[in-house]
Amino acid sequence: MRILPLILPALLFVFVHATRQTDSPHGDDFKIPCNKCHSAKGWELDMEVYSYDHNTADMPLVGQHAQVGCRQCHTSLVFSEAQTECYQCHTDLHEQTVGNDCGRCHTPHSWIVNNITDIHRQGRFPLLGAHLTADCNSCHQSASSLRFEPLGVECIDCHMAEYQATTQPNHVEGNLGTACEECHSITAFSWSGAGFSHQFFPLTGGHDIQDCNRCHTPGDFSGTPTECYACHQDDYLSTTNPAHQASGFSTDCMLCHTTQPGWKPADFRIHDGEFFPIYSGSHRGEWDSCTQCHEDPNNYSSFTCLTCHEHSQSSMDNKHSEERNYSYNSMACLDCHPTGRGGD
Repeated sequence: MRILPLILPALLFVFVHATRQTDSPHGDDFKIPCNKCHSAKGWELDMEVYSYDHNTADMPLVGQHAQVGCRQCHTSLVFSEAQTECYQCHTDLHEQTVGNDCGRCHTPHSWIVNNITDIHRQGRFPLLGAHLTADCNSCHQSASSLRFEPLGVECIDCHMAEYQATTQPNHVEGNLGTACEECHSITAFSWSGAGFSHQFFPLTGGHDIQDCNRCHTPGDFSGTPTECYACHQDDYLSTTNPAHQASGFSTDCMLCHTTQPGWKPADFRIHDGEFFPIYSGSHRGEWDSCTQCHEDPNNYSSFTCLTCHEHSQSSMDNKHSEERNYSYNSMACLDCHPTGRGGD
Protein backbone atom coordinates (compact mmCIF):
# COMPACT_ATOMS: atom_id res chain seq x y z
CA MET A 1 0.00 0.00 0.00
CA ARG A 2 3.01 2.27 0.43
CA ILE A 3 3.59 2.17 -3.33
CA LEU A 4 0.21 3.76 -4.16
CA PRO A 5 1.11 7.28 -2.93
CA LEU A 6 4.16 7.17 -5.18
CA ILE A 7 2.28 5.95 -8.28
CA LEU A 8 -0.58 8.44 -8.14
CA PRO A 9 1.59 11.59 -8.58
CA ALA A 10 3.41 9.98 -11.50
CA LEU A 11 0.14 9.10 -13.22
CA LEU A 12 -1.17 12.60 -12.61
CA PHE A 13 1.97 14.09 -14.19
CA VAL A 14 1.59 11.92 -17.29
CA PHE A 15 -2.13 12.78 -17.57
CA VAL A 16 -1.55 16.52 -17.21
CA HIS A 17 1.38 16.46 -19.63
CA ALA A 18 -0.64 14.53 -22.24
CA THR A 19 -3.56 16.92 -21.83
CA ARG A 20 -1.31 19.90 -22.43
CA GLN A 21 0.04 18.23 -25.54
CA THR A 22 -3.43 18.13 -27.06
CA ASP A 23 -4.49 21.60 -25.86
CA SER A 24 -2.14 23.54 -28.18
CA PRO A 25 -3.71 26.93 -29.05
CA HIS A 26 -2.28 26.56 -32.56
CA GLY A 27 -4.64 23.73 -33.56
CA ASP A 28 -4.50 19.97 -33.59
CA ASP A 29 -2.62 19.82 -36.88
CA PHE A 30 0.21 22.11 -35.80
CA LYS A 31 3.48 20.14 -36.05
CA ILE A 32 6.19 22.76 -35.56
CA PRO A 33 8.29 22.23 -32.39
CA CYS A 34 7.60 24.75 -29.66
CA ASN A 35 11.25 25.77 -29.37
CA LYS A 36 11.12 27.27 -32.88
CA CYS A 37 9.29 30.23 -31.36
CA HIS A 38 9.26 29.87 -27.54
CA SER A 39 11.80 29.53 -24.75
CA ALA A 40 11.66 28.75 -21.04
CA LYS A 41 11.05 32.43 -20.38
CA GLY A 42 7.34 31.97 -21.12
CA TRP A 43 4.82 31.37 -23.84
CA GLU A 44 5.29 34.78 -25.44
CA LEU A 45 7.10 34.77 -28.79
CA ASP A 46 10.82 34.94 -28.04
CA MET A 47 12.59 36.60 -30.98
CA GLU A 48 15.95 35.48 -29.54
CA VAL A 49 15.13 31.85 -30.32
CA TYR A 50 12.64 32.38 -33.17
CA SER A 51 13.90 30.27 -36.09
CA TYR A 52 10.83 29.31 -38.10
CA ASP A 53 11.43 29.83 -41.84
CA HIS A 54 8.20 31.46 -43.03
CA ASN A 55 9.36 31.19 -46.64
CA THR A 56 8.59 27.47 -46.49
CA ALA A 57 4.95 28.26 -45.80
CA ASP A 58 2.21 29.05 -48.33
CA MET A 59 2.86 32.76 -47.75
CA PRO A 60 6.55 33.72 -47.95
CA LEU A 61 7.34 36.96 -46.12
CA VAL A 62 8.85 39.09 -48.89
CA GLY A 63 8.58 42.78 -49.63
CA GLN A 64 6.12 44.67 -47.47
CA HIS A 65 4.94 41.46 -45.83
CA ALA A 66 8.28 41.15 -44.04
CA GLN A 67 7.42 44.27 -41.99
CA VAL A 68 3.95 43.20 -40.97
CA GLY A 69 3.23 42.15 -37.38
CA CYS A 70 2.30 38.49 -36.98
CA ARG A 71 -1.11 39.18 -35.43
CA GLN A 72 -2.15 41.32 -38.42
CA CYS A 73 -2.38 38.14 -40.47
CA HIS A 74 -2.72 35.57 -37.68
CA THR A 75 -5.76 37.02 -35.99
CA SER A 76 -6.13 33.76 -34.10
CA LEU A 77 -3.44 31.47 -32.78
CA VAL A 78 -4.58 28.74 -35.15
CA PHE A 79 -2.09 29.53 -37.87
CA SER A 80 -3.81 27.34 -40.47
CA GLU A 81 -6.68 29.84 -40.47
CA ALA A 82 -4.49 32.61 -41.89
CA GLN A 83 -5.45 33.77 -45.40
CA THR A 84 -2.96 33.61 -48.28
CA GLU A 85 -4.82 35.35 -51.12
CA CYS A 86 -4.28 39.09 -51.56
CA TYR A 87 -7.96 39.97 -51.82
CA GLN A 88 -8.67 38.19 -48.52
CA CYS A 89 -6.64 40.79 -46.64
CA HIS A 90 -6.63 43.82 -48.95
CA THR A 91 -9.62 45.91 -49.98
CA ASP A 92 -10.33 45.58 -53.71
CA LEU A 93 -10.13 49.20 -54.82
CA HIS A 94 -10.78 48.08 -58.40
CA GLU A 95 -14.22 46.84 -57.38
CA GLN A 96 -13.99 43.47 -59.12
CA THR A 97 -13.21 44.98 -62.54
CA VAL A 98 -9.86 43.20 -62.92
CA GLY A 99 -10.41 40.00 -60.98
CA ASN A 100 -8.81 38.67 -57.80
CA ASP A 101 -5.34 37.86 -59.10
CA CYS A 102 -3.52 40.93 -57.76
CA GLY A 103 -0.19 39.41 -58.77
CA ARG A 104 -0.94 40.11 -62.45
CA CYS A 105 -0.14 43.79 -61.83
CA HIS A 106 1.24 44.20 -58.31
CA THR A 107 4.14 42.75 -56.32
CA PRO A 108 4.58 42.37 -52.55
CA HIS A 109 7.11 45.22 -52.68
CA SER A 110 4.73 47.99 -53.77
CA TRP A 111 1.27 48.74 -55.13
CA ILE A 112 2.86 50.87 -57.86
CA VAL A 113 2.59 49.25 -61.29
CA ASN A 114 5.64 49.79 -63.49
CA ASN A 115 4.96 47.32 -66.31
CA ILE A 116 1.66 48.50 -67.78
CA THR A 117 2.95 47.90 -71.31
CA ASP A 118 3.83 44.27 -70.55
CA ILE A 119 0.50 43.70 -68.84
CA HIS A 120 -1.39 45.07 -71.84
CA ARG A 121 0.68 42.91 -74.18
CA GLN A 122 -0.56 39.83 -72.38
CA GLY A 123 -4.16 40.99 -72.62
CA ARG A 124 -6.62 41.78 -75.38
CA PHE A 125 -5.16 45.10 -76.49
CA PRO A 126 -1.36 45.57 -76.75
CA LEU A 127 -0.20 49.18 -76.45
CA LEU A 128 1.39 50.00 -79.80
CA GLY A 129 1.99 53.24 -81.66
CA ALA A 130 -0.03 56.15 -80.33
CA HIS A 131 -1.63 53.90 -77.73
CA LEU A 132 1.77 53.45 -76.09
CA THR A 133 1.85 57.10 -74.99
CA ALA A 134 -1.87 57.55 -74.32
CA ASP A 135 -3.11 58.54 -70.88
CA CYS A 136 -4.72 55.54 -69.15
CA ASN A 137 -7.70 57.66 -68.10
CA SER A 138 -8.47 58.56 -71.70
CA CYS A 139 -9.62 54.98 -72.21
CA HIS A 140 -10.33 53.79 -68.67
CA GLN A 141 -12.76 56.43 -67.45
CA SER A 142 -14.18 56.03 -63.94
CA ALA A 143 -15.00 58.25 -60.99
CA SER A 144 -12.28 56.69 -58.84
CA SER A 145 -9.75 56.18 -61.67
CA LEU A 146 -9.30 52.69 -60.23
CA ARG A 147 -12.09 50.86 -62.01
CA PHE A 148 -10.91 49.11 -65.18
CA GLU A 149 -14.01 47.64 -66.78
CA PRO A 150 -13.35 45.60 -69.96
CA LEU A 151 -13.38 47.90 -72.97
CA GLY A 152 -14.10 47.18 -76.62
CA VAL A 153 -10.91 46.41 -78.53
CA GLU A 154 -12.17 47.42 -81.98
CA CYS A 155 -10.84 50.77 -83.21
CA ILE A 156 -14.31 52.11 -83.85
CA ASP A 157 -15.25 51.53 -80.20
CA CYS A 158 -13.10 54.54 -79.28
CA HIS A 159 -12.68 56.38 -82.57
CA MET A 160 -16.22 56.81 -83.87
CA ALA A 161 -15.87 60.59 -83.55
CA GLU A 162 -12.79 60.61 -85.83
CA TYR A 163 -14.57 58.37 -88.32
CA GLN A 164 -17.60 60.67 -88.51
CA ALA A 165 -15.54 63.87 -88.70
CA THR A 166 -13.15 62.81 -91.46
CA THR A 167 -13.79 64.50 -94.81
CA GLN A 168 -10.72 63.57 -96.89
CA PRO A 169 -12.19 61.21 -97.87
CA ASN A 170 -15.60 61.51 -96.25
CA HIS A 171 -15.90 58.20 -94.44
CA VAL A 172 -19.63 58.42 -93.73
CA GLU A 173 -20.79 59.54 -97.18
CA GLY A 174 -18.35 57.16 -98.84
CA ASN A 175 -19.73 54.23 -96.84
CA LEU A 176 -16.21 53.32 -95.76
CA GLY A 177 -16.02 50.35 -93.43
CA THR A 178 -15.50 50.82 -89.72
CA ALA A 179 -12.58 48.37 -89.61
CA CYS A 180 -10.02 51.18 -89.26
CA GLU A 181 -7.07 48.79 -89.43
CA GLU A 182 -7.81 48.17 -93.13
CA CYS A 183 -6.40 51.63 -93.88
CA HIS A 184 -4.63 52.73 -90.71
CA SER A 185 -1.80 51.04 -88.85
CA ILE A 186 -2.15 50.40 -85.12
CA THR A 187 1.60 50.97 -84.79
CA ALA A 188 1.40 54.52 -86.23
CA PHE A 189 1.39 57.69 -84.14
CA SER A 190 -1.10 59.55 -86.36
CA TRP A 191 -3.98 58.91 -88.74
CA SER A 192 -1.95 60.12 -91.71
CA GLY A 193 -0.16 57.75 -94.01
CA ALA A 194 -3.16 55.48 -94.36
CA GLY A 195 -2.30 52.49 -96.49
CA PHE A 196 -5.49 50.77 -97.54
CA SER A 197 -4.89 47.20 -98.66
CA HIS A 198 -6.47 47.18 -102.13
CA GLN A 199 -5.59 43.54 -102.79
CA PHE A 200 -9.12 42.66 -103.93
CA PHE A 201 -8.38 44.98 -106.89
CA PRO A 202 -4.58 45.46 -107.15
CA LEU A 203 -3.56 49.00 -107.99
CA THR A 204 -0.76 48.09 -110.38
CA GLY A 205 0.25 49.20 -113.85
CA GLY A 206 -2.30 51.58 -115.30
CA HIS A 207 -4.33 51.35 -112.10
CA ASP A 208 -1.47 52.73 -110.00
CA ILE A 209 -3.22 56.05 -109.36
CA GLN A 210 -3.08 58.30 -106.31
CA ASP A 211 -6.43 60.05 -106.62
CA CYS A 212 -9.11 57.74 -105.22
CA ASN A 213 -11.87 59.94 -106.68
CA ARG A 214 -10.90 58.99 -110.23
CA CYS A 215 -12.60 55.65 -109.65
CA HIS A 216 -14.69 56.31 -106.58
CA THR A 217 -17.10 58.96 -107.81
CA PRO A 218 -18.77 60.87 -106.27
CA GLY A 219 -16.83 59.73 -103.23
CA ASP A 220 -18.81 56.52 -102.74
CA PHE A 221 -16.41 53.73 -101.85
CA SER A 222 -18.94 50.96 -101.39
CA GLY A 223 -20.47 50.40 -104.82
CA THR A 224 -17.56 50.84 -107.21
CA PRO A 225 -17.62 48.04 -109.81
CA THR A 226 -14.50 45.98 -110.46
CA GLU A 227 -15.27 44.95 -114.06
CA CYS A 228 -12.97 46.62 -116.62
CA TYR A 229 -15.82 47.63 -118.93
CA ALA A 230 -17.57 49.55 -116.16
CA CYS A 231 -14.76 52.12 -116.19
CA HIS A 232 -13.37 51.64 -119.71
CA GLN A 233 -16.53 51.60 -121.82
CA ASP A 234 -15.41 54.71 -123.70
CA ASP A 235 -12.08 53.06 -124.55
CA TYR A 236 -13.89 49.98 -125.83
CA LEU A 237 -16.30 51.93 -128.02
CA SER A 238 -13.70 54.31 -129.46
CA THR A 239 -11.07 51.72 -130.40
CA THR A 240 -10.84 51.22 -134.17
CA ASN A 241 -7.74 49.10 -134.58
CA PRO A 242 -9.30 46.70 -134.22
CA ALA A 243 -12.86 47.97 -133.95
CA HIS A 244 -14.02 46.28 -130.76
CA GLN A 245 -17.70 47.05 -131.00
CA ALA A 246 -18.11 46.42 -134.73
CA SER A 247 -16.26 43.12 -134.45
CA GLY A 248 -18.29 41.97 -131.49
CA PHE A 249 -15.32 41.72 -129.14
CA SER A 250 -16.02 40.61 -125.61
CA THR A 251 -16.29 43.35 -122.99
CA ASP A 252 -14.09 41.23 -120.72
CA CYS A 253 -10.96 43.31 -121.33
CA MET A 254 -8.76 40.86 -119.42
CA LEU A 255 -9.11 38.34 -122.25
CA CYS A 256 -6.63 40.40 -124.24
CA HIS A 257 -5.18 43.11 -122.01
CA THR A 258 -3.22 43.42 -118.80
CA THR A 259 -3.11 46.41 -116.45
CA GLN A 260 -0.05 47.80 -118.23
CA PRO A 261 -0.54 51.42 -119.39
CA GLY A 262 -1.45 52.00 -123.04
CA TRP A 263 -3.39 48.72 -123.34
CA LYS A 264 -0.23 46.99 -124.58
CA PRO A 265 0.91 44.32 -124.85
CA ALA A 266 -2.34 42.71 -125.87
CA ASP A 267 -2.96 39.13 -126.88
CA PHE A 268 -5.89 36.78 -127.31
CA ARG A 269 -4.73 33.46 -125.89
CA ILE A 270 -8.12 31.79 -126.13
CA HIS A 271 -7.69 32.03 -129.91
CA ASP A 272 -5.78 28.73 -129.78
CA GLY A 273 -8.51 26.70 -128.13
CA GLU A 274 -11.63 28.34 -129.52
CA PHE A 275 -10.60 29.27 -133.05
CA PHE A 276 -7.16 28.49 -134.46
CA PRO A 277 -3.69 27.93 -132.92
CA ILE A 278 -1.59 31.05 -133.37
CA TYR A 279 0.32 31.11 -130.06
CA SER A 280 1.27 27.46 -130.41
CA GLY A 281 1.80 24.98 -133.20
CA SER A 282 3.23 25.79 -136.61
CA HIS A 283 1.89 29.37 -136.63
CA ARG A 284 3.62 30.35 -133.41
CA GLY A 285 5.88 33.36 -134.07
CA GLU A 286 4.86 33.50 -137.75
CA TRP A 287 2.72 36.64 -137.49
CA ASP A 288 3.11 40.16 -136.15
CA SER A 289 -0.38 41.61 -136.12
CA CYS A 290 -3.99 40.47 -136.27
CA THR A 291 -4.51 42.18 -139.62
CA GLN A 292 -2.18 39.76 -141.37
CA CYS A 293 -4.98 37.21 -141.25
CA HIS A 294 -7.95 39.47 -140.50
CA GLU A 295 -7.56 42.07 -143.22
CA ASP A 296 -10.84 43.78 -142.44
CA PRO A 297 -10.42 45.34 -138.95
CA ASN A 298 -14.18 45.82 -138.75
CA ASN A 299 -14.97 42.16 -139.28
CA TYR A 300 -12.82 39.64 -137.45
CA SER A 301 -15.08 36.80 -138.46
CA SER A 302 -13.46 36.99 -141.90
CA PHE A 303 -9.89 35.82 -142.40
CA THR A 304 -7.48 34.83 -145.11
CA CYS A 305 -4.90 32.07 -145.31
CA LEU A 306 -3.82 32.80 -148.87
CA THR A 307 -2.07 36.12 -148.21
CA CYS A 308 0.47 34.65 -145.85
CA HIS A 309 1.14 31.42 -147.69
CA GLU A 310 3.20 32.31 -150.78
CA HIS A 311 2.04 29.52 -153.05
CA SER A 312 0.42 30.06 -156.42
CA GLN A 313 -2.97 28.59 -156.92
CA SER A 314 -1.61 26.26 -159.64
CA SER A 315 0.99 24.77 -157.30
CA MET A 316 -1.61 24.31 -154.58
CA ASP A 317 -3.97 22.75 -157.12
CA ASN A 318 -1.31 20.24 -158.11
CA LYS A 319 -0.44 19.48 -154.50
CA HIS A 320 -4.09 18.74 -153.67
CA SER A 321 -4.97 16.99 -156.97
CA GLU A 322 -5.93 13.82 -155.20
CA GLU A 323 -8.07 15.54 -152.56
CA ARG A 324 -11.76 15.12 -153.47
CA ASN A 325 -13.15 18.23 -151.73
CA TYR A 326 -10.24 20.53 -152.35
CA SER A 327 -10.98 24.19 -153.01
CA TYR A 328 -8.56 27.08 -153.17
CA ASN A 329 -10.08 29.37 -150.55
CA SER A 330 -9.37 30.21 -146.92
CA MET A 331 -12.44 28.54 -145.45
CA ALA A 332 -11.53 25.30 -147.21
CA CYS A 333 -8.00 25.57 -145.83
CA LEU A 334 -9.39 25.83 -142.29
CA ASP A 335 -11.80 22.96 -142.82
CA CYS A 336 -8.98 20.60 -143.80
CA HIS A 337 -6.26 22.09 -141.57
CA PRO A 338 -8.05 23.15 -138.34
CA THR A 339 -4.77 23.30 -136.41
CA GLY A 340 -2.70 24.66 -139.30
CA ARG A 341 -0.66 21.50 -139.80
CA GLY A 342 -0.25 19.88 -143.18
CA GLY A 343 -1.30 16.46 -141.96
CA ASP A 344 -4.58 17.56 -140.37
